[in-house]
Amino acid sequence: MNLPFKIASRYFFSRKKSGGYNAISLISYISLLGYAVGAAALLIVLSVFNGFEGLFTKMYSNFDADFQVLPKTGKNILIKDIPINKIKEKSWLKGVSAVWEENALLRYNGKQTIATIKGVDQNYLKTNPLDSHLLRGALMLQNGDTSFAIIGQGIAYQLGVDPDDQFHYLGVYLPKKGNIDLLNPEGAFAHGLVFPVGVIGVQEEVDNKYVLLPLNYIFNQIGDSTHISMLEIRVQEGQDLSGVRADLTDLIGPNYTLKNRFEQRESFFKVMQSEKSISYFILVFILLIAAFNTIGSLYMLVIEKKRDLSVLSTLGLSPNKAAQIFIYQGLYIAIVGGLLGLVIGYGICWGQQEYSWVALQSNGSTMISAYPINVKFYDTIKVFFTLLGMGVITSLYPAWKAREIVKE
Repeated sequence: MNLPFKIASRYFFSRKKSGGYNAISLISYISLLGYAVGAAALLIVLSVFNGFEGLFTKMYSNFDADFQVLPKTGKNILIKDIPINKIKEKSWLKGVSAVWEENALLRYNGKQTIATIKGVDQNYLKTNPLDSHLLRGALMLQNGDTSFAIIGQGIAYQLGVDPDDQFHYLGVYLPKKGNIDLLNPEGAFAHGLVFPVGVIGVQEEVDNKYVLLPLNYIFNQIGDSTHISMLEIRVQEGQDLSGVRADLTDLIGPNYTLKNRFEQRESFFKVMQSEKSISYFILVFILLIAAFNTIGSLYMLVIEKKRDLSVLSTLGLSPNKAAQIFIYQGLYIAIVGGLLGLVIGYGICWGQQEYSWVALQSNGSTMISAYPINVKFYDTIKVFFTLLGMGVITSLYPAWKAREIVKE
């Protein structure tokens, strides 16, 4: 058996002859408790960030396509240059939609605002599951020759849009191409009226920006049916997205840019990851301060066991073996405390998932009532090895001190 490990185990569980615990043992257990609380806090915070990331990814996934085909230069794509028919032949395809985007001026019942018009074809509502995001009205863009608008709730709030109001229409002013008559500024816009039939709530960034309109309506207004802004592609569930991406890249050629769902919201997901990393390092720093109790307890243990170390030295214990005793002692505290904290963290995360202990204050734009939780195995390993590293760091000075005592 490893002698330093055996001695460290005896020191860790040492008690007074009278049966109570000595002060050094109590300090060690307090340090262990600090590790446990820190491990639980780290796991819970990382799991909450995972939960929010998964929630927002799911929200966006109902609005954003799996892939977007965008022009590498310029704003528009010539429809005939895109091999849409070849894309439709692929077995992994769930749906493909032509999309036109442009900023526009909106007017409704004496109010006006700027929004992004997203003109979509008839396949869009079939492949984009927006039913769960419908707040008021209906999901409908075309009925015969009549066009309708579906509005994000942020835009609807700004304009006071009421889908049940049959007497007010949404005025849409789209910029025309070509020369502008400065004497007649309104002539620079194509003007049309549509009835706002539905209000959706996806996520604040979407709700405050987008209005959905039929693509044919946009083409009629701007007088150009040969160009689109992008092609949106949805993939069947269970498909290998990396393989689909490689297939699409071969189809569209080098003149177009392909973006997956995370690249479409790159800044948002980068912010999420940055916040998660910053929170992790802040908690690690706080935990490191708390872990310095371990240095104190181990150092006092070295002083208390100075006579024992001298005796062991005469029996052949080397300085390096003496140092290992207190490194094992520090690892004991870190491992036991870390495992206890992970168990506590898992228990709290499970309880939050099952019983929603901590409510989430809602402003009406979110569909959840409690903090989301998603425990990942990678984060568990990350937390455990973080604590393990702290156990090594905090035991280095006491181990060095023990080594010096044996050398004397």
